[in-house]
Amino acid sequence: MTLAEKIKQRFLEKIEKNAFCSDLTYTKRNGEQITEKVYFKRSGLPLIGDWGRIYPPVKEVDGKLKIVWVNFLIGGFKNFMKLLFIGFIIAMVVFQFDANFRTIEILRQTCDSAINMSSIITP
Repeated sequence: MTLAEKIKQRFLEKIEKNAFCSDLTYTKRNGEQITEKVYFKRSGLPLIGDWGRIYPPVKEVDGKLKIVWVNFLIGGFKNFMKLLFIGFIIAMVVFQFDANFRTIEILRQTCDSAINMSSIITP
């Protein structure tokens, strides 16, 4: 067994540990039925932990383990959307802090120049 196969097998073991796997079927609007294997895992958070869907980075296809790169890198498309949303909120906060500090710096320079001008004008 190669190193890559061992890594894929290790991923699969971690996914299946304390997880529930189910084959779910749903029907599209055009009548096509789709069946997919869904993994649910219990959250480790006390009191608020609940079952949630996980997107495994390893998928078994034709008896071989293959890495699903989208799931491996970002945890699935749904989690990617959550990550973008949270990143957008953090970016807005950082940019607002930057704008506030630039405004404070401009006000300080204005006040300093006004103080210097008043000392020159008064005898």
